[in-house]
Parts: sequence; structure tokens; C-alpha cells
Amino acid sequence: ELKEKMDELLPLIPVLEQYKTDAKLITQFKEEIRNLSAVLTGIQEEIGAYDYEELHQRVLNLETRLRDCMKKL
Repeated sequence: ELKEKMDELLPLIPVLEQYKTDAKLITQFKEEIRNLSAVLTGIQEEIGAYDYEELHQRVLNLETRLRDCMKKL
């Protein structure tokens, strides 16, 4: 009877191993999401330091510099 019970449990071993692997992967994804959230928060804080006009002016300045570089090339 014990052997029959063990035979019933054998198919569960690969399922358990897959569960462990998936759980580790989910933990890694959570850590990556936390890191990404921290980076995005930093970017948001940096962008928040400028108002729209300042950002627009910076973009225009960068475009001008890019055009100047392209002319030199």
C-alpha cells in the first residue's frame, strides 16, 4: 500500500520542481521591478525639477547642438 502511495506521488515531484523554479523566477522579476521603479522614480524626480518651458528649451538647445554637429560632419 505504501508503494502505491509513493507511485501516486512520483508525478508530483516534477511539478514541485517546476513550482520552485517558477517561484525563484517570480522573486527575480519582483526585484527587477523594484529596481526599475527606483530608476523611474529618480527620472521622475529629475524631470519634475524642471517646468515644461525649461524642458522645451533644453530640447531646442540639444537639437541646435545636434544640427551644428551634423553640419561639421
